[in-house]
Amino acid sequence: MVQGYGDQQRNMPGPEVDKPLRMVPQVGERRDSDGVLRKYVDPGATLSRAPTARKAIDGFMRARADELKAGQVDLREVDAVEGAATLRVRYQQFHNDLPIRGATIQAVADVKQAAVIQVDHAAELDVSDAPDPDTARAREDLDKAALAPFRDDFETAEIIKDELAYVRFTDRPTLPDSNYPTATIELLKKGSRADGALHLVRDLLVQTGGPFEHFRVVVDAVSGKLLWITLAGKYVTATLKAFMPDPVTESNDPTIHGGSSAATLNAFRHDVTAEVAPADGGGTFRLDGDWFRCLDWDPPAFAQPVEASPVFSYASYPANRAFLSANVYYWLDNFARYLRTLGNTTLKANMVKVEVDAQAYNNADQSEWHGTLTPPRIRFGEGGAPDAGDLGVIIHEYVHGVFDWLEANHGGSSSYEHSVCDAVPAIYRDRYNPGGHRRTETFPFDNNATDQWSTVRRLDLLQRFDDAGFGGYESNLRNSMLGTALWRCYLGMGGDSTDPGVRIAAADAMIRTLLEMLIVTPDDESTGAAHAVSMAQGCITADSALTGGLYSKVMDEAFVNQGLWAPRAVDLYIADNPTDLGAQPSGLPYWTSPDLWVRNNDISAGDNPELGHEPPINSKPNYLYVRVHNRGTQAATSGAFQVEAFHCDPGTGMIWPTHFQSLGTLVINQAIPAGGAVRVGPFVWTPQIVDHECLVAVVHGAPDPAITATLNGPVQHDRIVRFDNNVGQRNVAPQMATPGGKTHMTITLRGALTTTQGAWHLDATALPEDTRISIRTLSRLARDAALTDIAVTESGPVRSTLEMNGGDKAVVEGFKLDPNEQVAADITIDFSHNAEHLRLYPFVATQYQDGVIAGRLTIQITAVRELEDFFFGNPHSGELHVSTCPYWSRLGADSKVPFLRAEDALARGYNGCAYCQPALNTG
Repeated sequence: MVQGYGDQQRNMPGPEVDKPLRMVPQVGERRDSDGVLRKYVDPGATLSRAPTARKAIDGFMRARADELKAGQVDLREVDAVEGAATLRVRYQQFHNDLPIRGATIQAVADVKQAAVIQVDHAAELDVSDAPDPDTARAREDLDKAALAPFRDDFETAEIIKDELAYVRFTDRPTLPDSNYPTATIELLKKGSRADGALHLVRDLLVQTGGPFEHFRVVVDAVSGKLLWITLAGKYVTATLKAFMPDPVTESNDPTIHGGSSAATLNAFRHDVTAEVAPADGGGTFRLDGDWFRCLDWDPPAFAQPVEASPVFSYASYPANRAFLSANVYYWLDNFARYLRTLGNTTLKANMVKVEVDAQAYNNADQSEWHGTLTPPRIRFGEGGAPDAGDLGVIIHEYVHGVFDWLEANHGGSSSYEHSVCDAVPAIYRDRYNPGGHRRTETFPFDNNATDQWSTVRRLDLLQRFDDAGFGGYESNLRNSMLGTALWRCYLGMGGDSTDPGVRIAAADAMIRTLLEMLIVTPDDESTGAAHAVSMAQGCITADSALTGGLYSKVMDEAFVNQGLWAPRAVDLYIADNPTDLGAQPSGLPYWTSPDLWVRNNDISAGDNPELGHEPPINSKPNYLYVRVHNRGTQAATSGAFQVEAFHCDPGTGMIWPTHFQSLGTLVINQAIPAGGAVRVGPFVWTPQIVDHECLVAVVHGAPDPAITATLNGPVQHDRIVRFDNNVGQRNVAPQMATPGGKTHMTITLRGALTTTQGAWHLDATALPEDTRISIRTLSRLARDAALTDIAVTESGPVRSTLEMNGGDKAVVEGFKLDPNEQVAADITIDFSHNAEHLRLYPFVATQYQDGVIAGRLTIQITAVRELEDFFFGNPHSGELHVSTCPYWSRLGADSKVPFLRAEDALARGYNGCAYCQPALNTG
């Protein structure tokens, strides 16, 4: 394999050489009983590189041809699909110049890393039982067998497409749980029992009328026997003024249903805008634009809206059925345009205009995507609550089209395609649901309490894929189980935040991941758990290509919690706070790790590291220790993991890894038993930043890789801490203040990589109410911002002073920071006279950039009394005193900054008083 090519943006794989990072359970290679390489998985792109992704795939196929047995079969490249971060090349197997359905080799490469990350080999190596093509009967001889099943239930049936191919008949398509309006279970059961043989078949597309439908009909081309029938269309079983997003979600009123009056439903219409084509030659406008056209083609007949001006404002259904056309057009157009912003190259290239009938299916409670028509069509039924009134149903159907355009086949209505078709609309809808109502209901309006047609089409199921009864679960339940896992991925990526901006960013990331997953994951129509596992692992591999695995750990945890695979056998973690046991993502606070602590003296000098944290002393060596836990079921072997420590100026705009400096790397040369922990260190460093330091530690190895080893670029540091239990942070700045005295510190507000709108939250709720906090910073920050529970007390042309009280939470919101800008904020805390001696009082400052947390600093202020055990610095004179100094009475409250040790004060520039501390006086 070619080594060393590509953009080297990632860290070394870890202590063990040539080990693929276990970002998904099945990393490495899998061979069958004959030694054929059937699967290759390396989502971390750690094993091989090439100049380009295409060359990586070509090189892999050449280098591994013997192991793939590729020379034994006729393989032809049939497509190359590029997403936002991956390239998929698919090779179809032919025999006697005819394709063998399902017999493919699919190779996927990470475009940025130019490395192969997954290969799936499903070619047929033994085709000795293949019939000769000369034995195939003419299609006309097979018409009777192909069309006879439709004679009784349809007015017409005709063959509109015919392909000769081979099929290994190992499984019949899965049957639905109930009849479709256009296809009964009895019809779909017709055909033969799977026999495992390689058949020469006529693969036919049959179009029916009365009712209209498309069916795939497969007939043995030699015997003329019908093998199976399956629907070619894709269903959701159920069911400009537009709903936003639908009446039940907006109101959270469970009594609203399909039979509610127009007066009730009208209250939930909103004015929206959408693009439509210019007026036609007659001066009329229609719901017809770049991506959709509303028309009537399915019964019942209903003329689509035509207006003399581009205004499609109607009373709600049932008063005016034209409302359904406007609603469905708006949401489809809105979502299609949104998808085009996500950077998926192939999707953008393949998306075509779609025709939509919003009043269809003879009023049945059903909807369907027709990708076999040109152009494609969607029809929405009006039974129960009209399907065109529910964003979930509307987008569900369009996502079926996304599968087609990405050339991904995952079983349509019967297999796990529906999991994605349900989860994507729910994740997308969340941005239009500020009240957070019914977030986990896939179709809140269509599947309302009155018209309810399913109790399991939701995204908060507790059933697991490893349940003993999984084999008896019906298809809707299985689909919703995987949909639940995908929803939980979204929550872990930020969808659980109270901040709308964070939720939207998480939704974009998750939907982008799902699109990429459809490129990575091989086609599969089966209904077993292995298919769901393949799609789940595909999500993590896709995320690795898109972000370098930023969300891989939270997705892994979501899939483990849904029983898709077992927890990793070795799972190391560094706690993010005293209650953290390794959950991903971790809760707040994430910056108070008890597993990182500092000692002022070296263990070699007799210091005991287990005595706990000591405040670091500037300008002299300090010693950092890290505790690493194993919550897995197997021991971490000696030498398999390393710990790297970092420090950073804790200005609140910290970006990883841009602003972090390594303190070194130590290999863990001892085993960590399951449920056990080890201490690693010390890391020696000499701090220079006055008052505080930010410390981060990362544990990494191939069996449990840290996301920092694969990230594609800079990210906000809090993400790596919360999203990966391999990363811990301690960000505490101890300060001491006498009751009635003052504490001073400086915090830096940092700009991001681009210009941002900022907010600063200052939490002083733990401080006594008679405490006063003064902040002096650039005047423009206060001038441009909205202020809550904080006021400007002194305004200058360059710098101004703001003040807030203890017990309050203040917000400074709406100021701009330029890229990489640094703005100092000098904070003075005029401490309470009522503080308890030696009690810690935390003051928390949090910076937001464009609505997303960019950093948080906790300043632990310890109240002390005037005791002889402490040293006190006078910031005005720079002298260090004790309380027995003859000049003590002349010092004011703001001239007594306390220190536990003289070394702390000397490191901060104080000089001993000539009268009470002559030994520390240097003149």
